[in-house]
Amino acid sequence: MADFISKLQGKGKVEEDVYFAKRDRELIEALRAKRLHEVVKCKTDANKEAAAKYEKKFKKIKKKHKDKPGKLLVACKELVDDILERCSKK
Repeated sequence: MADFISKLQGKGKVEEDVYFAKRDRELIEALRAKRLHEVVKCKTDANKEAAAKYEKKFKKIKKKHKDKPGKLLVACKELVDDILERCSKK
């Protein structure tokens, strides 16, 4: 009987870990999106198309590297660097 109870407790811990892992991924994604939005703020109202272009690039990067967090981080950094470089030229 004790084995059954420990299995139930273990199942509960696993479900909790899965829930918080998913929540953490969602929060990290939200932070990345917020950071990208802050960087793109250098645009003027006339450049809203450029901002939309970067949002599309970000979504493509996110989809391409969804199971590879290291590559996702590198790709996002490159995108942010590209945005900052283009904004500084204006």
